[in-house]
Amino acid sequence: MWLLPSDQPSSRSVPSTGDLPGPPRAQGAYRTATATDHLVMTAGMTPRVDGVLRHAGRIGDDITLDEGRAAAALAVSNAVSAVAELLGSTDAIGRALRMTVYVNAVDGFTDHSRVADGASQQLVTLLGEERGAVVRSAVGVASLPGGACVEVELTCLR
Repeated sequence: MWLLPSDQPSSRSVPSTGDLPGPPRAQGAYRTATATDHLVMTAGMTPRVDGVLRHAGRIGDDITLDEGRAAAALAVSNAVSAVAELLGSTDAIGRALRMTVYVNAVDGFTDHSRVADGASQQLVTLLGEERGAVVRSAVGVASLPGGACVEVELTCLR
């Protein structure tokens, strides 16, 4: 883990390359991230490594709560990797602003927020408290692309 960065862009600590998965590849006809003058938004990121889905299934059925939290952490790591690829490095991320975590869970599952905590905690680990703490929604869904158990969208300030 690395130290909390200061508010000055020139002195921000950057996680080593080993802390993030390689930049994700789009699984269809879309971009993984796009930017305006001040904002960067990602496409929905699933828990993939080298294009291979690592956590498929429904939470509460074939995926445990802890596995769901790990999947959410991997998905947000992919989102940060997509932003870093677009901007040139994680150092160019001013701060994360908003995150939506979609949770593919069985009927009656109510711990969506606990699954999303895996993504929130990973974001703080990657960017530090100042840049990584976000507002967030955790949304239960009936299915996700490729059978993923979670999908994460991230919006950052440049």
